[in-house]
Amino acid sequence: MNTPFLFGKTVSTDLFTNRTEEKKRLKDNFINKINTILISPRRWGKSSLVKKVAEDVRSRTTKVVMLDMMSVRNEEEFYSILTTETIKATSNKLEEWISLSKQFLKHITPKISLGTDPAEDFSIIFEWKDLNKNYKELLNLPEKIAIEKKISIIICIDEFQNLESFKDPALFQKRLRAEWQHHQHVTYCLYGSKQHMMMELFEKQSMPFYKFGDVMYLPKIKRADWIKFIETQFASTNKNISAELANSIAEKAQDHSYYVQQLSHLVWLHTDRRVAAENILKATIEITEQNALLYTRDTEDLSSPQLNFLKAVASGVHTNLSSKAIMQEYDLGTSANVLKIKKALIKKELIDETSGNVYFLDPIYLLWFRINILRQKLQ
Repeated sequence: MNTPFLFGKTVSTDLFTNRTEEKKRLKDNFINKINTILISPRRWGKSSLVKKVAEDVRSRTTKVVMLDMMSVRNEEEFYSILTTETIKATSNKLEEWISLSKQFLKHITPKISLGTDPAEDFSIIFEWKDLNKNYKELLNLPEKIAIEKKISIIICIDEFQNLESFKDPALFQKRLRAEWQHHQHVTYCLYGSKQHMMMELFEKQSMPFYKFGDVMYLPKIKRADWIKFIETQFASTNKNISAELANSIAEKAQDHSYYVQQLSHLVWLHTDRRVAAENILKATIEITEQNALLYTRDTEDLSSPQLNFLKAVASGVHTNLSSKAIMQEYDLGTSANVLKIKKALIKKELIDETSGNVYFLDPIYLLWFRINILRQKLQ
């Protein structure tokens, strides 16, 4: 029997959990041609949300282009993938691919590389000397195609913050913004997993993409929705879990989308018919052990003050970390040093801070930390 829980992949089927408000807001933005910036920590379900809404709005007159900048190393590669995927999404024949390339690229001569199945796959490569002079032609290609075909195009770009690794990211951002802000038939959805970098890109007034669109901060899925989802998924495979134990799973994973699914999967594997508390305990120990190498490495890289800071947070100190009592108890030094430590740990993506509350970004790391560093017994 296949598991009713899925993690590590984008989800747009029945395994997609709620997010009714977020789906409506993003869908309304797509329909009304409002650019959207989606921000949250990694593995909170951004890609699944975008994929789900994209499938809902995709039609004969609305085309969706999905790009992932995870492996895009420079500006040249970005132009290549943008052009290739835009043409693929808006036409379905090899002859039309080539025709569109010739029709809209007047000053750039593309090199078209065919894949193993020419009817389904191709890529476009450009010479950098041509690109640097005529990049506007490529950035405006989606708008030109949309006008020509009388359609709307939605371009969704994952891991958008990776452009910061380009040779001249400031110039590249200015180029994108200068052209994209004039597009009337193309809508952009830009999202990424490094939320502090994304916030810097879109909320700092000096940055080119400031006020580019509707900024959505993706919250965690509500506990009640997780409980209902976990109960339903167990029942779909003739297994049973009480609301209380479903709550225990979501609580241990702190409603983190990826880890709720993974922990639920492990509990499901350890259950024959009805979930017991020991099934959850066994699965929780297993999930911490699966990630032990990563967590050990992250912990070994910490300075003593940084480790002490995490000890305080893991022990339940989420506010007033600069108080005299806390600094003395955990040997954190001065209040200025506490601020420095906090910034360093946020940059390492080990913690985050919301409304003055400091917390571990990875809930399973928190469990591992309590077991292996604080020597607490897992409940």
